[in-house]
Amino acid sequence: MRAVPAEKKEKKMKKSVLIMLIALIVFGCVALTSCQTAKKSDVNYVILGIELKNKTEKTITELYIYDTGSKDAYNNIIEHMPEAVDGKWAGGKTKVYPMGFIIRPEAASYEAYLVFEDGSTMVVSDLELLKEDSDGRLPNEISFKPDPNDVKVKFDDDEIVQPSIDAAIAAGVPMDGWKPADL
Repeated sequence: MRAVPAEKKEKKMKKSVLIMLIALIVFGCVALTSCQTAKKSDVNYVILGIELKNKTEKTITELYIYDTGSKDAYNNIIEHMPEAVDGKWAGGKTKVYPMGFIIRPEAASYEAYLVFEDGSTMVVSDLELLKEDSDGRLPNEISFKPDPNDVKVKFDDDEIVQPSIDAAIAAGVPMDGWKPADL
């Protein structure tokens, strides 16, 4: 067996160290890039086209729709609603049905939090706004009722509803004025 000259050992060692250093730099760059990408794409936002119906028989002063479990309720929809009068949305038979859209993180379910003029509140849980009906259509109507368990979420095929929602989306102004910073 021949002994490897010290020069060759040193060259081989430098080459191995250089390869390891390059691998560490490449790995570091990949890790940094994926972290930045994850921060931007951690959340998938969806545009939820909706028509709102207040059949609670009470006047609503605040309405928030958010993904279930969120710490952020987003903006008060009533505050931005042109249909609201003096920051209030009357219930009953007024038939004032605002149509537009909100932007929220994609979620299995959403919640609505309502505050009424008399100070009482209502939470409506398990709103499935991304669940298609049997015809493959997403719901576009939330009909608030006096009992939160009776709230209806469905597709409204009235010929005015979807074109109005589409026009609002094209105009680009969400019902609550909220847009994520990275959209």
